[in-house]
Amino acid sequence: MHEYFHTKFGFCLWDAAALAVLAVMVVVLVVHVIRHKKRERDFEDELSEKMAEQSQTGGKS
Repeated sequence: MHEYFHTKFGFCLWDAAALAVLAVMVVVLVVHVIRHKKRERDFEDELSEKMAEQSQTGGKS
């Protein structure tokens, strides 16, 4: 089976497993980047709200 797969498709089963791991890593990276951007926007919104609140109160804590 291994030699048939190797000669028919040009790569071995370990290459297929490595390709699957690479695909999972890419998906995890994309999800991480999307979630990070959302967190960053939320923090920026929170900061701008605090800055606006501070400017209205005259800069006092």
